[in-house]
Amino acid sequence: MLKNQLVFAAIAGVVTSAAVIGWTNHQTPAQSSSRTPYRAINVQQFVSQNRISGLNPNQTAVKLFADKEEAEGRQSESIDIKYSRNNTAVIMLTKEGLADDSVRALRQRIEMQRNQNGRWSVIWVGEQNKCQRGRGSQTWTAKLCS
Repeated sequence: MLKNQLVFAAIAGVVTSAAVIGWTNHQTPAQSSSRTPYRAINVQQFVSQNRISGLNPNQTAVKLFADKEEAEGRQSESIDIKYSRNNTAVIMLTKEGLADDSVRALRQRIEMQRNQNGRWSVIWVGEQNKCQRGRGSQTWTAKLCS
């Protein structure tokens, strides 16, 4: 319960301070370059696994942040939402200190767009990770850890 209260407070703070950026409804060169350092994830599979179909960006962020069970060893988890002027939003979910023998940290970029009917949908998902020592990159990368 306390985690849920903290999640809602954190989301409210993030949304209040979210940066407004200028994208178009089509992928721009800036959006494309923002995706480059990420490993693309199957959108339909991601939406289905996380049960986020039909949710707006705030609801999606709360669901992604609050639904995860407390993981042993996890040191930090953060979420950031940025809205644009033209019905798009980007959610960044970062988890550090994972109790995994190869992956030390995971960052997900979830891009959403609102259609003409006012419904939001996930249009792209990407992941980056940092590896445990001796298992790959110590900085954010799209390459899988060994």
